[in-house]
Amino acid sequence: MTFKDKDVWGEIKMTKTKILCVADGGITRDLMQQMHELEQYNADVTIIEDKEMYAMGPITDRMLLIEHNGVDAAPTCRELLENCADKDILVVHVASINKEIINACKNLKVAAVLRGGYENADVAALTEKNIKLINAPWRSANAVADFTVGMMIAENKNIARSHKLIFEGKWCKKYVNQEYIHDMRAMTAGIIGFGYIGQRVAERLKGFGTKVVVYDPYIDKSKFANSGVEFMELDQLLETADFVSVHLRLSEKTHHFIGAEELQKMKKTAYLINTARSGLVDTAALVTSLRNKDIGGAAIDVYDEEPLPKNHPYLQLNNITLTSHLAGTSCDTMKNSVEIGVEDLKRYLTGKSMLNVRN
Repeated sequence: MTFKDKDVWGEIKMTKTKILCVADGGITRDLMQQMHELEQYNADVTIIEDKEMYAMGPITDRMLLIEHNGVDAAPTCRELLENCADKDILVVHVASINKEIINACKNLKVAAVLRGGYENADVAALTEKNIKLINAPWRSANAVADFTVGMMIAENKNIARSHKLIFEGKWCKKYVNQEYIHDMRAMTAGIIGFGYIGQRVAERLKGFGTKVVVYDPYIDKSKFANSGVEFMELDQLLETADFVSVHLRLSEKTHHFIGAEELQKMKKTAYLINTARSGLVDTAALVTSLRNKDIGGAAIDVYDEEPLPKNHPYLQLNNITLTSHLAGTSCDTMKNSVEIGVEDLKRYLTGKSMLNVRN
């Protein structure tokens, strides 16, 4: 999107669209360099760094803080605040686009958050000022889908448990789920939430011959008529599936979407898989269900508190596989983020509708 102005001679000239990009330890300055491609569309791209978010450790902590307490819980990136006043477009990874930033911007038209979520942007404040918000919704979809299927297999086949026991000098051939270890082709996977990740999980499971059933009341089911999946109501899915895998966005409506009532409806031999958000599952209810063997097991990558405390009840169970919030980890995720952002901003600069608008 370009804007016409007149110079001192009265001639029409094109004013460049000013874009400010905030690199960090995840999306580095080198990766953010791809944003300079936008300069061929009469844009002026500036890249700064959020020095507090220098590595994935602080970034993960910041994401978790915002997820649990909202965008205002995180401090404002000073570099962003000091450089944003005259910019038309802001591009961030985990730096917050909060009210302080929004109010400091005099010309802002687009805010781009290069993440699958956009919790670090104040959506209401952006919407109030008619500033478009875009994100990179499928940046880690392939990584998470791969990981989710891996967690299913690891829990069903006791891969992680066997690994741990061998390091402890134990050669175990019989596990708590011995009576219901099945081939993937003999199992049914229930996917709750059929967005970018859920769809990719289904694609991967087809290669194993696994039957896939889906619950998602918000999608147009007609678009998936030939996808090979079967849509069900939630209760039916819970009663049918050998794996119940949650792929919803966390919100007030989906908080503790899987609780005691839902766990009671699952098969006693079924596994719960959560590689999405910890808040989607009632942790206390899951612990009780696993301890009482009301379900077969679980595989969990996300937690209400991270790192997982040493006294956490999960660590007392023998029917759970735990990983340290790794599902989205891939050398390709950050690169994908920038590519998705660049393509949508190209559309904006050439007068086309952006694909990933969230408000």
